[in-house]
Amino acid sequence: MKIIEAQNLVYKYPDGTKALDDIDFSVDKGSITAIMGQNGAGKSTLFLHLNATLRPIQGTLYLKGEAFAYDKKGLHNIRRTVGMVFQNPNDQLLAPTVRQDIAFGPKNLKLPDPEIKQRVNEALRLVGMEAYADKPPHFLSGGQKKRVAIAGVIAMKPEIIVLDEPTAGLDPQGCSEIIDILDELNAEGKTIIFSTHDVDLAAKWADSIYVLHEGRIKRQGVPSQIFADHAMISQTGLRLPAFVQTFRELKLRGISGSDSPLTMLNFVESVSKPFDVLKVRCAIAGTDVHSGETVGMVMKNGTLYTKRIETDMNTDNPGTSTTAMGKVMHDARAGEDIVVSEMTGTLTSNTGDIHIVPIPRIIEGGSRAVDLEAIHAIISTPGPKKIGAMGTSAKVVVRKAGIKCDFEVDVIQSSILAALRGQNVVVFATGGMVDRVIQKIECNNKQGGQQIKYSSLP
Repeated sequence: MKIIEAQNLVYKYPDGTKALDDIDFSVDKGSITAIMGQNGAGKSTLFLHLNATLRPIQGTLYLKGEAFAYDKKGLHNIRRTVGMVFQNPNDQLLAPTVRQDIAFGPKNLKLPDPEIKQRVNEALRLVGMEAYADKPPHFLSGGQKKRVAIAGVIAMKPEIIVLDEPTAGLDPQGCSEIIDILDELNAEGKTIIFSTHDVDLAAKWADSIYVLHEGRIKRQGVPSQIFADHAMISQTGLRLPAFVQTFRELKLRGISGSDSPLTMLNFVESVSKPFDVLKVRCAIAGTDVHSGETVGMVMKNGTLYTKRIETDMNTDNPGTSTTAMGKVMHDARAGEDIVVSEMTGTLTSNTGDIHIVPIPRIIEGGSRAVDLEAIHAIISTPGPKKIGAMGTSAKVVVRKAGIKCDFEVDVIQSSILAALRGQNVVVFATGGMVDRVIQKIECNNKQGGQQIKYSSLP
């Protein structure tokens, strides 16, 4: 279902500048759509049309199949359905305190006071700003202001959230926190539309991308289509994602021949499939070894170890292929890092399992509804494992339980990569993110050679 559409959209500013020129644009319900382009391409102007702040001089916008109505009733419906977060949060935060600012929208909806209070508290918890509820917004950092601006929109309960450069001016940690909040909202069914200059973010996060150039749509498609069009990327002043640039260099050298990868997981698959074993590998010496000695190779918990040829190498890691051998390049004692050359044979590690632990959403009680003793029981089961947390409530649970979290950014990809190295993974996931983890694992199992087992724990 197309939740919002624009057909033949044209807009000129009073000075005659044509900011939008015959724009056709549509977004599927529940999707994540990125709008990319240089400064002045028309991104912000398009966004101001989506919540009826601007009205086109030509063309039509549709919300759930109904043409925009610009009377009082129509504008009220549009603005409660389409929430806007501006690039500069200072343009949006005007009230004396954070709590009052978040309450501004619900009050304009003329909601009863108890419901306003409930919405404000839920929004504060979701963006992790409860401790700052009574502080003046101008005392906050840029990332905190961005969270409050998002909370103000969340409190309106829109179906569509439009964000102009949501990560602009933030440090890497701040960017990750904002995207995590938006990811959680999307998992709950919200439609996300955002503009960005960050090609790596668009490549790995968006379902669909529109590229605007001089007020016109240059191209639209899924990320793999967009970033495969190198000529278009160059013409519009954008750049290729880091993985695509690296892949191009590898392809020119004959190391990879697959389609352009957009994520670390795609990248690993693109360079590993043509080879059974690399000729030179780093490993850990299982026993004292000497330069020139031929040793067997095994994978244990994602790490490569050497073993004596005469040893039954399956003993330490049942099910692992032990037909790989190589020559040690320097003397080393047991446990030291070494380099092994002239490797032959095949080397395949068993995949690890991914266990998904559902954590209630904030509106379902969040971390307060979780039995921390049960969480500790899950973590204390034998065997090495990695821990990931997706969503605000999940991260709060991990912190409350005093658990060291290995993955808080790119959790699904990181978990799959760890499982492919033979490590078991436990992923704490809030709400609809559970289904997202399962979908990504199943997609990987369908496309890749190694099958990862997964389960959703109670």
